[in-house]
Amino acid sequence: MEKVIANTFKWGSSNDEQTLNVIRRQGPISRMDIAKITNLTPATISNITTKLLELGLIVEDHIGESSGGRRPLLLKVNHSLAAVIIIYIALEKITGYVLNTQYKILGKDSKIIKDKKKEDILEIILHIIHNCRKMVTVSVRAAGVVLCDSVRTNSKTASDVPAISWESRLVKEMIEEKAGLPVIIEDDVKALSNEEYNHRSVKDTRNMILIKVSRGISSSIILNGRLYRGVTNGAGGIGHTTIDIAGPRCSCGNYGCLEAFASEAALVNTVVKAIKEGQNSSIYNMTDGKLENVTPEMIYEAANHNDEVAIRTLRQAARYLGIGIANFVNLFNPEIVVIGGGIINGRQYIEDIIRQTINARSFESCNSFLKIQFLATTIENIIKGAADIVFAEFTRTIWLDQRNL
Repeated sequence: MEKVIANTFKWGSSNDEQTLNVIRRQGPISRMDIAKITNLTPATISNITTKLLELGLIVEDHIGESSGGRRPLLLKVNHSLAAVIIIYIALEKITGYVLNTQYKILGKDSKIIKDKKKEDILEIILHIIHNCRKMVTVSVRAAGVVLCDSVRTNSKTASDVPAISWESRLVKEMIEEKAGLPVIIEDDVKALSNEEYNHRSVKDTRNMILIKVSRGISSSIILNGRLYRGVTNGAGGIGHTTIDIAGPRCSCGNYGCLEAFASEAALVNTVVKAIKEGQNSSIYNMTDGKLENVTPEMIYEAANHNDEVAIRTLRQAARYLGIGIANFVNLFNPEIVVIGGGIINGRQYIEDIIRQTINARSFESCNSFLKIQFLATTIENIIKGAADIVFAEFTRTIWLDQRNL
């Protein structure tokens, strides 16, 4: 079947690719709904889907509900044709996942990388890819590498992969050469926003900003239904927008960045400073007086036990976060802002302040229809979002490129 596909199928235009991606993301789906989403005519969709059916790339699923006329026959991607591997690089561990086009995780493999040399880590990545390939009978056609920090993936731009101190471009090239798979490098926030936008509660909107507040602060922007990356994939650096030019030094080297005021690292710094200045807090006892061991989780726990230092610190961070988000709201006028990351563990202390600050500091024309949601971030959501990006990026390679058949 695959050889026949490679020898007979010719992409007429990007419409073929767009249609296949819509069916992959939205299926089972009717031809009429595909036409609405793609803005293509029903006749065009009929021609494309007929071709995809003949080639076995999509299959008929079941009869859908009628909306007034004949009940439609719903279509979905043939899930037995391809899989992708997603490598998730955290600070101390690398995990590989293999997923099919339904985003079902078919297997995974993990290795600890703490104190490992970077040369050894590349071998670990390759070993994980090898193990993941053996877990499935489906052909693995591409891979994605997800980082826990922002990354510029443009091939002309050098940027560091924090966990292994390599340029992301070189990581991509080395894996492609050694594993024989096309690779895309992505950061976790863009992967998460892609999953949230295409597969969850905000998929009916056109403009969205997702902000992840954890150790640092990063964001991803969806404009007119598309992930906005900027020239070098650097768009979304809300954590390093300046809130106060006389503020504390940020990890990036500048002063007064939002991240220096409202990240989880900032929460820890503020609490430690308050305790050292003599303010009473149960957090001191949690660490047995070793303030270098304070964690964000301790702050959330202390707040839940009415610790004044913890609650005041969270509320202060919320005000700064609201200011930063208000700037983005004025700039991009989104329909929805989604807030995720570890900070949502303190949601009950920050939500009202964030909303009030955004309303006070952004134009009414920009915030009158704005929705604000909080997202419980999971690794699975990030992995599924990354898999979707890989499937979309390598549609032609995954399905039809003769070099991979």
